[in-house]
Amino acid sequence: MAQIAQETTLRARIDHYLAYLTDEWAAIPDLAAEWADWEDHERLDFEVEWPLREDRLRQLRQWSTKGLLTAEQQTRYAGLQGLIERYRSVLERLLTG
Repeated sequence: MAQIAQETTLRARIDHYLAYLTDEWAAIPDLAAEWADWEDHERLDFEVEWPLREDRLRQLRQWSTKGLLTAEQQTRYAGLQGLIERYRSVLERLLTG
C-alpha cells in the first residue's frame, strides 16, 4: 500500500515539474522580448531564481533515466527537451548579457 502511495506521489510530482518547466521554457521568447524593459532588480531576481528550474530539470532527467516516467510523461518530457533545445541559446544570452 505504501509503495502505491509513493508511486502516486512521484507521478504527481513529475506531472507538476513537466507542466511547470514546459510553461517556463515556452515563455522564454516573450521574456526575451520584454527583457530590455525590465528593471535591473527584476533581471537579477530572474537570474537568481532560474537555477531552481534547472534543478527541477535535473531531477526530471534522473527520473527519466531511471525509467520512472510513464509513457505519456516521457512524451511530454521529449516535448520539453525540444523547447529547451530551441530556447537555451536565447536564455543564455539574457543571463550573460
